[in-house]
Amino acid sequence: MRTPTVPARAPQVAASERLWSALALRDASEEPLKGLDRVAAGLQGRAIRRRSSRSEAQRAAAILAAARALRDHSEAAFDREIEEMRATVRGLPALAPGTDGVHAAFAIAVEAVRRCLGLTLYPEQVTGALVLSQGAIAEMATGEGKTVTAILPAALAGWTGRGVHVATVNDYLAKRDAEICGPVYRRLGLRVGVLGESLKKPERRSAYDADVTYGADKQFIFDFLRDRLSSPLAPSVTTSVLDDLFPEEDDPQRSRWPSAVVQRGLHVAIVDEADSVLIDEAATPAIISLPAPGGHGEAAHDHYRVGVELARALERGRDYRVDKRMHKVHFTRAGRERLAELAERLPPFWSGPRRREELVNQALTAVELYARDDDYMVREKADDAGEAQREIAIVDRSTGRVLEGRQWQLGLHQAIEAKEGLEPTEQRHTAARVSYQRYFGRYRMLSGMSGTAWEVAPELWRTYGVRVVRVPTHRPVIRKERPDRVSSGGAHKFETIASDAQRAHAAGQPVLVGTRSIRDSERVATLLRDRGLSCRVLNARHEAAEASIIEQAGEAGAITVATNMAGRGTDIKIDGAARDAGGLLVLATDRHHERRVDRQLFGRSGRQGDPGEARAYVALDDEMVRRYGPPPLRWLARACPEPLRSPLARLLVVLAQRAATRRWQLIREESAKIDAWVDYAFHQQSR
Repeated sequence: MRTPTVPARAPQVAASERLWSALALRDASEEPLKGLDRVAAGLQGRAIRRRSSRSEAQRAAAILAAARALRDHSEAAFDREIEEMRATVRGLPALAPGTDGVHAAFAIAVEAVRRCLGLTLYPEQVTGALVLSQGAIAEMATGEGKTVTAILPAALAGWTGRGVHVATVNDYLAKRDAEICGPVYRRLGLRVGVLGESLKKPERRSAYDADVTYGADKQFIFDFLRDRLSSPLAPSVTTSVLDDLFPEEDDPQRSRWPSAVVQRGLHVAIVDEADSVLIDEAATPAIISLPAPGGHGEAAHDHYRVGVELARALERGRDYRVDKRMHKVHFTRAGRERLAELAERLPPFWSGPRRREELVNQALTAVELYARDDDYMVREKADDAGEAQREIAIVDRSTGRVLEGRQWQLGLHQAIEAKEGLEPTEQRHTAARVSYQRYFGRYRMLSGMSGTAWEVAPELWRTYGVRVVRVPTHRPVIRKERPDRVSSGGAHKFETIASDAQRAHAAGQPVLVGTRSIRDSERVATLLRDRGLSCRVLNARHEAAEASIIEQAGEAGAITVATNMAGRGTDIKIDGAARDAGGLLVLATDRHHERRVDRQLFGRSGRQGDPGEARAYVALDDEMVRRYGPPPLRWLARACPEPLRSPLARLLVVLAQRAATRRWQLIREESAKIDAWVDYAFHQQSR
């Protein structure tokens, strides 16, 4: 197959092209909807979501027919079709969804995929591409080819010359998707950029100047924050005007304004795993912090260590109470008195009641509410001098991945470091901040893909004004989802999981055991190895081996134990022997706080019409059941004999999961309100 030469382009995008992207920038709403506005938005979103995707399916059929007509074109004739389409689209603000222009552009992209990758797109993939081109979220099941689906709307947006950002959940997936799709983009006359941690500023700017830029969501958002620190005018119309006034070829040492930033505006974003990025991450602001002036010195280090020692000297129940549902610690009157007694033997710093109670409350929060190998892990990492240093790495519960560069705020991170016996890091002050919600709300057009967006469709509509469209699967899903298996306690539950995995392994069936935490994944692995079974473990400790572990997870008889890292962005393909043995068996050690996370894990099995099975295991002492299950029903489930216990326990889990889902939704809404106020105050202060 011939690889055409991409038309030569200047290394930097012209100022006139940057102007469109600067104009594309918009601000998200200042705060979440409330009152009658919220009710009206909910009704509007419900009406829009009920629209059938039948019209998109009809358009997809027309596009595929037009693509088939291009198959007889010679390479030269097909290149002319591409050039004519590029010339037509270049510089246009947008092509109206459903028009002949979109159909023709998509037909060319479909044929380019066939010629470059040897793949003939399914009608469902084209339907998903049409949904994306309309600024909506396409819910597409695992294995339906979301990576290739994104090529069509990304190419169309790339042809306009203003750039499109394709955001994934991590750097590995960004690099993988760019490598898969790169030949198609190059055939379509488009340049592809990939963002990564190691890229320097000139390389990052070059990646953004490409027509299509792939990167992890954190790469885009932190580049945006760094740009705000570099130039108060970036990205703006002023920057584009300065590009015209000081062209690079006339002045090699040109004004600092054009080179100060890397992004060239926020025009179009296609977000993979949209519910994870736009909903789960919405409660966490992205922050660039700098060392506080003068640091905080060794004395402050001691304060955190002493705070943890004081916290461990207090008695739970008598001196303080832990509200796990609200995730807070409260002092009792006896606790305040006991703390005052302990402080009498300490330096004068601890004499102030408010100061010592704040520090010890933070220490109690670290000790009682944040668990090692669940909320965070302690790992070795080389410092600037190349020496190994232990550090706290926050683990994202929804994805199982390390949140690189993140720290808890208001001294909590330092309290956890002191709890683990590490040297507390320097306190830092916020230099730039923005929430994921406000950042992605700035794009002129926002769309995305996910296998589990339907449950949060109302929230996506209220927050971003994007609808969710369910795209049917290409082949019927024949995966068998078994009823939850109930155990009285966690120890029995894990033994049951190990026994079921052993039986499936003996039958040649591949097994994926999904766990909520690093600690649980290693517990299951130990039980399996005690039974003489070989297994591979995928968690935040083994992130570098992710590709090879996933590649082998579908082999007959393979056993893989994984956190939620195996629940998003992974496509486990089974071999023929595994298919004959019944397909991939997914065993979930817990029900998650939100049903869509369970669906993500179960979706690893039964892809593209393959056989498969899925089952969840629950215990009456599971963390979610204890925190959110109705106490009377918990007592009844424990008291009843076995024939009645299982149905009661399943009802208990359903009610607890619904309560947990509502709780997390409220947390996100409250975080959005707080973020709006903090962001406003921060910008007022920095003016």
